[in-house]
Amino acid sequence: MDGAARSLLIDPTMLERRDVVDLVNGLVAPRPIAWVSSEDRSGVRNLAPFSFFNAFSTQPPTVAIGPGSRQGVNKDSLRNIRETGEFVVNIVSYELAVRANQTSAEFPPDVDEWDVAGVTSAPSDDVGPARVAEAPASLECRVHSIVDLGSDDTPTNSIVIATVTRFHVRDDILDGYRIRPEMLDAVARMGRNLWCTTRDRFDLARPSSAEPREVRESPPRSSVDGAIDRSVSQRQQA
Repeated sequence: MDGAARSLLIDPTMLERRDVVDLVNGLVAPRPIAWVSSEDRSGVRNLAPFSFFNAFSTQPPTVAIGPGSRQGVNKDSLRNIRETGEFVVNIVSYELAVRANQTSAEFPPDVDEWDVAGVTSAPSDDVGPARVAEAPASLECRVHSIVDLGSDDTPTNSIVIATVTRFHVRDDILDGYRIRPEMLDAVARMGRNLWCTTRDRFDLARPSSAEPREVRESPPRSSVDGAIDRSVSQRQQA
C-alpha cells in the first residue's frame, strides 16, 4: 500500500535482553496487575505485583501469573508458591497503584512489603496467605501446575497456573454478579514505567450472525466519541 509504514522483521534471539523486554511489554499491553500475597511454610509473608497475569478459564475459574527469577534465583513469591501451593491475587485499583508499585522494590528477605505499602491484611477463607483488605477484589488461588521457562542453567520466568477457589469482591463493585468497571477502577501496565487506567471504555457487541456478509455490513451498535464509527468509515474508504 502506498504511504503505509514499513514493517520491521525482528528475530528476538538476535537482541539484547533489555530490547526483548521492551518489545514484549510494549506490544502485549495493557496487562492487568496481580498484586500477589503469599507466605512460606513458616508463615513469613510476601506481597509483590506481577503484570504477567491473566484469566484463562471460567470452568473452573483459572488464572496464571508469570513470576521471574533474579540471576537464576526464584523470587520470594515463586518460592513461597512452590512451597505451599497457595496464593492470593489482589486486584490493583487506581487508588492502590502507587502502593502496589512500592512493593516491586528488591527488598531483602527481612523487609515486610505489607508495612512498606501501609496496607492491612485480612484473613482468607480457603488458603493460608492473607489478602489485602484495601483491594477492591481478591482471588484465593490454589496451584494447578507450574511451567518453568528458560533452561536449567538460566531460569527466567515460570508460569503458575492456579484455580480460583474463592472470590472476595467489595459490595459497591457488584451489580448482581457483574462487575461495575467504574467502581473497580483497575489499572494496568504497559511498556517500561507506563501504567494506564481502565477509565476510557466502549461497548462493542459480538456479532450475532455467522454469515460473513452480514457481519461485514452490520454497523457497530455503540461507540465512544465516534472512535468505532471512524474506524469503520476509514476501512470502507480504503
